[in-house]
Amino acid sequence: FSSQGSPVTFSRSKSLDKVKQIVSYIESHYTEPITIQSAADYMGFSESHFMKFFKSHMDMGFTEYLNDYRLSMAARLLAASGLSVLEIATRTGFDNLSYFNRLFKRKYRQTPGEYRKALTD
Repeated sequence: FSSQGSPVTFSRSKSLDKVKQIVSYIESHYTEPITIQSAADYMGFSESHFMKFFKSHMDMGFTEYLNDYRLSMAARLLAASGLSVLEIATRTGFDNLSYFNRLFKRKYRQTPGEYRKALTD
């Protein structure tokens, strides 16, 4: 391998570390309000660079990924707890119940209430 091959590998692994750092940040802070700006600041990126970087590495936008992660956590809580849908929405970082319900239904093809009921039937 020529010496030209190694910087590419280095920058790829550096990018991978950044991706892991972002994902880990989301996993630790998904219950809190996270904006593109706050995530970009955390990574030391400009907002536009952060959005491009995230999309190019994750094949989806940051907000879409964040909401998808939050919805997965909400689905777990619906299955494992007796918390109300509102409480689950709040605990998973959604401050708007109708927005939460709409996204949940888009992902799981049923409302949070229907999802929970299907698990207990």
